[in-house]
Amino acid sequence: MNEEESLVLQKRISEIFFLSLLKDLGEIDETLSDFEVKVIIQKALAHHPELQVEWGEMDRFGQNTLLVKYQNNLLLIEVSPLISAIRVLWNEYKNTST
Repeated sequence: MNEEESLVLQKRISEIFFLSLLKDLGEIDETLSDFEVKVIIQKALAHHPELQVEWGEMDRFGQNTLLVKYQNNLLLIEVSPLISAIRVLWNEYKNTST
């Protein structure tokens, strides 16, 4: 995959991820736990048909490591900061909008 193809794929995955994330969050009427955010993140990435997404074994990869397989490539993503940011921002939003 050349650089241009990589950028197109990156943009496509980003769009699918964020639109799915916003849709799923919009359906939640309560505050979120870290586990619930993890489920939403995995679901959002799994919407891309070419990605295989699963959580890594905690004792092998750590508590919040996402394994994303694309073709013959494996990407390990430590998502603790993302989980925390989504949970805090969503919970703040829900507390101020009620």
